[in-house]
Amino acid sequence: MAHGAEHVYAVGNEGREVFWNAPYELILFAFTAVALAIFAYGLYRRWQMWTAIGMPENRNDSVGERVKLLLLNGLLQLKTSKDPYPGIMHGLIFFGFFVLIWGAAIDATQFHFGLPFFHGSFYLWFSLTMEVFGLAVLVGVVMALIRRYVEKPDRLGYKGTPDNTADDAIVLVLIGGIIITGFIVEALRIHVNYNVDGFTWETWSFVGYLLSKTMTGIGYDTTRILHKLFWWGHAFIALGFIAYIPFSRLLHIVTTPANLYMQTLKPTGTLEPIRDFENAESFGVSKLEEFTWKQIFDSDACTRCGRCQDGCPAYLTGKPLSPKKLIQDIKTHWLERAPVVAAAKQAAKKSGQEPEIPEPEKALVGEVIDLDELWACTNCMYCMENCPVAIEHVPKIVGMRQYKVLMEADFAPELQLTFRNMENNSNPWGIGAHLRGDWAKELGIKTLAEDPNVEYLFYVGCAGSFDDRGKKVSVAFAKILQAAGVSFGILGTEESCCGDSAMRGGNEYLYQAMAQANIEVMNTYGVKKVICTCPHGYNALKKDYPHFGGNYEVYHHTEILAQLISQGKIRMKKAVSGTFTYHDSCFLGRYNNVYDQPRKALSAVPGLRLVEMERKREKSFCCGAGGARMWMEEHGDRINDARAGQAIDAGADKVAVGCPFCLTMISDGIKAHNKEESMESLDIAEIVWTAMDLEEPPKEEETKEEEKAAEA
Repeated sequence: MAHGAEHVYAVGNEGREVFWNAPYELILFAFTAVALAIFAYGLYRRWQMWTAIGMPENRNDSVGERVKLLLLNGLLQLKTSKDPYPGIMHGLIFFGFFVLIWGAAIDATQFHFGLPFFHGSFYLWFSLTMEVFGLAVLVGVVMALIRRYVEKPDRLGYKGTPDNTADDAIVLVLIGGIIITGFIVEALRIHVNYNVDGFTWETWSFVGYLLSKTMTGIGYDTTRILHKLFWWGHAFIALGFIAYIPFSRLLHIVTTPANLYMQTLKPTGTLEPIRDFENAESFGVSKLEEFTWKQIFDSDACTRCGRCQDGCPAYLTGKPLSPKKLIQDIKTHWLERAPVVAAAKQAAKKSGQEPEIPEPEKALVGEVIDLDELWACTNCMYCMENCPVAIEHVPKIVGMRQYKVLMEADFAPELQLTFRNMENNSNPWGIGAHLRGDWAKELGIKTLAEDPNVEYLFYVGCAGSFDDRGKKVSVAFAKILQAAGVSFGILGTEESCCGDSAMRGGNEYLYQAMAQANIEVMNTYGVKKVICTCPHGYNALKKDYPHFGGNYEVYHHTEILAQLISQGKIRMKKAVSGTFTYHDSCFLGRYNNVYDQPRKALSAVPGLRLVEMERKREKSFCCGAGGARMWMEEHGDRINDARAGQAIDAGADKVAVGCPFCLTMISDGIKAHNKEESMESLDIAEIVWTAMDLEEPPKEEETKEEEKAAEA
């Protein structure tokens, strides 16, 4: 039994004094004001840096949608929770702290205003809630310590070397210190006040209560002294935490919700086109000042969680690119550059003159960001799709590529040939443009010039028109459409390359020329609906062509196949044997969220057994062909070989794809594993056409049944 408690509550009026044994609230308020002043000053200095560099960009449109995304991914942590261990770890800390902050606010409000409900059962449940969430934070901190300093996953470092900083440890110590001292304070208070006059409601503060049971040998006076010391220690750690936020990685408490609110609302993967080629003095990004302010703010929102790096195909196959390192390198460059620019602008403002901003010591492109990093990116969007704070890596990379291509003509020799082929023959292979429609001649397919009154334009694309393997896919899909009675036509020789490889390879000028040529032709014929077998063309026509007046309903052929199957317009009667796995194309899956339709089409094929690779859907592994990498040499471990290996590990003997680039890359990967005799890659259209079995003569039994049906 404790002794001498001054403040006792009756049953039904349970509660506690906020400043029990620590009556110097004015001192606390003074230190609180100091902590908040430091916080505000640090945030102001950061604001000066945020606004010092960058082109203007509006990220405050569609407020309702932005608030929704902030609530989903900021408050509810939907993206963060997709990764189990770190998701749980961060959730425990985030939600725990969220509740504790509001609890402290209620506590303070009760002290000043005497809330009428802050007693009785409410207080008991309040105490229990605070204990539970305080314990949750502590568990999260322990998980973070184990993960960062014991397990040391690669994504919390770079190429096997952890990137831990002193700041990481300080933050965890501060958070842990707040919780532990809070529990000790509660335990000491309970030790003094518990069971006074027979009342035992403090058991609701179960952590503090259990901890208090270890203090039985401590006397009353000593307990009060310890309580006072730990109370003020707890307060100073909490205030230090607040003051430290703008100067540490804790700043993400501010930058993360801001970045989530300001994330792009454009369709996933859309690149902003260069608008005025005739009057622009430069193209692309060669220095920080040519990024938008939001692109620079991105780097300060990065928490170094490594989710982007964890699935980057370039990084995982030993290339110099790490999306996390790229963003951190930009941030380091900005931290060096922003104070200089901000100071120059402030000096100019005082003098009324134009600011004299010194040139940076390092070139952004070539020194801060190595060229090998820049060209290793496949534009697969894994980094952006899986980033929990909505950092936009790919537009930065493409912007820097544009500068190297359009301003310095400094890019891989293979791309020089590719661009030349596109310019001369409107396809990357350089095959004569007059041969574009030859694959369709024996099928009786009309061009829009011959018959524009069709429902769909089948935009074949370069691979489907010129690549021998791709032409087989075009034939199979066209036959399916014909068998299903779908009204469609092609452009034939009037079709141009979609331009995706040029755009993502940095040659925006060439891309726009080809895009505008396609749009002019399609608009002339009044095209409304388009089907593509290539996800790169599909994405370009669907999301990028509207920038230039090309507004169409664009479908991928797997979407059409799934639709025709569900409508009963496709009948598959031949069993297709084998164990298949489906490879999610980046430009179909992550760019356009087409995951289910290809699987539905495959699942409808009789006899087909479908297994999944470990890396699938939004976490699928790139084939290595995107971002113009299809046309460039790859050094070291090949991305497509790695993906083929994942298919082998899944136990598949056939790989189903929905992209001609993927078809080529996976086939080459199978050969690299010496599996070409027992394994193959097939487009879904080829699989469905095989199952339809329309080129084989009908069996005798089927003929008799049809004759009987006709007689009846």
